Amino acid sequence: MLNKEIFNKYEKVTYEKLEKVCVNVNASVFPKVRLADIFPITNSGISNEEYSFALKSHFDFTIYDNKSSQPLFAVEFDGKSHRTEIQKSRDEIKNRLVKRFNLPLLRINSLYLEEKYRNLDLLSWCVEVWFLAEYFYKAQEDGTIPYDEPFSPESILFTSGNEKKFPFFLSFDIRNEIKKLFEEKQIKSFIPNVWIGTDNNRNYYGISWLYIDNEIGIFTTSGMKAQRFPIIESELLEDIMIFDLYNKLLDFFNNKRNSVLNQEIYQRVNEFEKKYRIASASLEG
Repeated sequence: MLNKEIFNKYEKVTYEKLEKVCVNVNASVFPKVRLADIFPITNSGISNEEYSFALKSHFDFTIYDNKSSQPLFAVEFDGKSHRTEIQKSRDEIKNRLVKRFNLPLLRINSLYLEEKYRNLDLLSWCVEVWFLAEYFYKAQEDGTIPYDEPFSPESILFTSGNEKKFPFFLSFDIRNEIKKLFEEKQIKSFIPNVWIGTDNNRNYYGISWLYIDNEIGIFTTSGMKAQRFPIIESELLEDIMIFDLYNKLLDFFNNKRNSVLNQEIYQRVNEFEKKYRIASASLEG
């Protein structure tokens, strides 16, 4: 008789990537841990619906500190089933509970598993940055780092086992390539332009563009759900869009496709500005 598999193929990859990061930071990954086994729900003041949900539901993955045996954060893989109204309702209850009990929750999909960002995938990037931030804040408490110095993954010069300069600055190489193309007068823009806004649910939507010359340019758009996880979504979305933008630029040089009139870019940016509240912008000029 065949036993039921605990993971689907995406969850298996997610588990392997989480384990790879956690083994180096004295943490462990546990799949399918029930919410009621993590949160002190008894007499906690949560609703009957939330109490019942916590008894029956689990996180896809929970990361624990090996020293304290305390949960650090959880990871949920949101596949196609999470698009249904029933699942959206369940996800909202889970979001309320992690907020109530102050547990970070990272929600990912299959795009987070692709190793295309300087040999990193977005899942590994998020988890590595979480642990780096913890070390950073602990060093501030110990007085090793000035208390008023902000944590920024882009400013980390080197890490052990990684030879790349600024390993967590995902668009570092691409930004340099764009600058070179500008200096060689192959494009008009000297930096990738980025505009990012939020909707009423704090989800992020952005547009990034480059001007090839005075007449034509290229652009890309993307979005990211609001996370209950200590990352700056707008900065991560900016790097993701710059990768997509650079790929479009390479396609343009190869076959002159993907370009549009600059007037169309102006119109699209204007649409974003009217529809969303500005969260961040990196603009030339």
